[in-house]
Amino acid sequence: MTSHRIAVVQSSVNVRRLTPGLAPFAEMGYDFWIIDLYRQRDLLLASLKEWKPSAIVTEWLPGLTEALVELGCPVILVPSDEPVAGVFSVDIDDIAIGRLAAEHLIARGYREFAFVGRGDAHYAKQRFEGFQSVVGPVRAYWEEFRDWRAYDEYWRDPDEDMVGWLADLPRPIGIFTAHDPTGRHVLEAAAQARLEVPFAVGVISANDDETVCEMARPALSSIRMPWRSLAAEVVWSLEKIWSGKPPRGPILVQPLEVVARGSSSYEAVSDLIVRRAMQYLVEQVSTLLSVEEWAAKIGVSRRVLERRFVNALGRTPLAMIQHERIERAKNLLSTTDLPVSTIAERCGFQSNERLSVNFKDIVGVPPSSYRTKSREKSGQRIPR
Repeated sequence: MTSHRIAVVQSSVNVRRLTPGLAPFAEMGYDFWIIDLYRQRDLLLASLKEWKPSAIVTEWLPGLTEALVELGCPVILVPSDEPVAGVFSVDIDDIAIGRLAAEHLIARGYREFAFVGRGDAHYAKQRFEGFQSVVGPVRAYWEEFRDWRAYDEYWRDPDEDMVGWLADLPRPIGIFTAHDPTGRHVLEAAAQARLEVPFAVGVISANDDETVCEMARPALSSIRMPWRSLAAEVVWSLEKIWSGKPPRGPILVQPLEVVARGSSSYEAVSDLIVRRAMQYLVEQVSTLLSVEEWAAKIGVSRRVLERRFVNALGRTPLAMIQHERIERAKNLLSTTDLPVSTIAERCGFQSNERLSVNFKDIVGVPPSSYRTKSREKSGQRIPR
């Protein structure tokens, strides 16, 4: 095939995200040139004019984006659906991200909610919209843009305004933050306000950047993104543009799943019996045999346990056992190559067949089909 020269004008964070998805296309003859988005603008533009790329893949940056369009080759924004004249867009569905965060916090027992995001960020407003579409109007804290975000590093001054805002919120409360650095910042502010996480404040963010999420204390729950799939859609969009059939409107890819960590848990539930029961379930879901056994381990009758669960979570204990087992199975199916029989055992199902029946009833497809679709969504497929 004819070699295409594609300039990838991105921040170092996005280069890490997109490279695994672009790499298979390099083997097919595409020539990718990485250039830092925050390089001095005059030098950046001069380099691009000299190199003469067939296309530019970049992030939205006011002023620079418009200057890149003037170079005369196709420009694709990723990840972004920011409306810019003469630019194509590939993005993750930010409204769907907000909905997924809301559903996670509700399932974890939170009944009060809030949002934190950057006020000038288009994606943050969309994620906020999706969040509120599920939980209704909520309190919001909008951060100002800070120059450090342009660099691949983490360092923050204490934000006394945020500390005071957190201290005034009702508790327990589930907070959705627009992306991971903000989520870590909220956790640090909560610590300064002497608010226990996740007892008083639960936090979930988006992007699942492990360099941020795993370094936070407690570790930050986040929504995993289909970066490989996003990168593939960029190249396929360019193929359509070059063939004279450009895509109409932004291409939106669905987020993958919640990666639950210590910043959000069932400990938000005010009922101490339900809280203790859920802690036990998370630890023993693979060996728990019945609701009766579960109730006995907690020190109550089955009838009491059922009443407490319905009042606190709107679900029966049996439904919660099934929910935890299926969620664990979904995670293992999408992240490991373990045989379905082994996954059934690790999730507490008595047989492979029992996992398959329950999984299809709840998820709508058999475990093997879910694994295939999950890998396709994450971009683990052969480039065209």
